Amino acid sequence: MSAPHAETPHASSQLRTVADIRAALRDGRGFPGDAESFEADLARALDTATATDLHQVADVIKTYAGSIRAFNDPEFDDALQEGLDLIAEVKKGKQE
Repeated sequence: MSAPHAETPHASSQLRTVADIRAALRDGRGFPGDAESFEADLARALDTATATDLHQVADVIKTYAGSIRAFNDPEFDDALQEGLDLIAEVKKGKQE
């Protein structure tokens, strides 16, 4: 599984605000569907948030910032493939 990763100066930039996340996703620096999912998840978090508890909103921002960083990490594909290979070995061992 190999997805094209664009190493841009933005890839390591701070992704702490809603505007930062939206800009990164708009620029194609996230996984397919992340832009739409981010907006939906953010809307749900805002709808359930109270004025004194915005933890869910912060969690959405942190989750998508992490997703953007993973997508742009040049070692992500190799790590993912290693995990998939390990799972395949475990499944194969259980079938034998």
